[in-house]
Amino acid sequence: MTVVQNVDGQGQLLIGERLAPASYHLAVTSRGNGYAVTVEMQAPRDWLIRQGFRSRATLVLASGERVEVEHDGPVDLSDNVSVVLQAKPLEYADRGALLVAFPETESGLN
Repeated sequence: MTVVQNVDGQGQLLIGERLAPASYHLAVTSRGNGYAVTVEMQAPRDWLIRQGFRSRATLVLASGERVEVEHDGPVDLSDNVSVVLQAKPLEYADRGALLVAFPETESGLN
């Protein structure tokens, strides 16, 4: 597995019925003929708690695609001030499928 690209994107975090602007980070790796993408973001703990976040939310990507992000268990005041939310690794069979989901990766792919 070879790291192909690290890139940031802008989307929205959906918690319940509320959308809020959110930045996310992508790590793209090659896997055979395809790609694997890890999506990660950070959000303020207190803000997440006020929004009613428990342990999962939906990240709406720049492309409009939706990815479930989660925290290891419910967020509470014992967590760090900045909470990391991650999606399970996403698999794409080819460059075209990757670009549909993550157009922000286009400039770094060969």
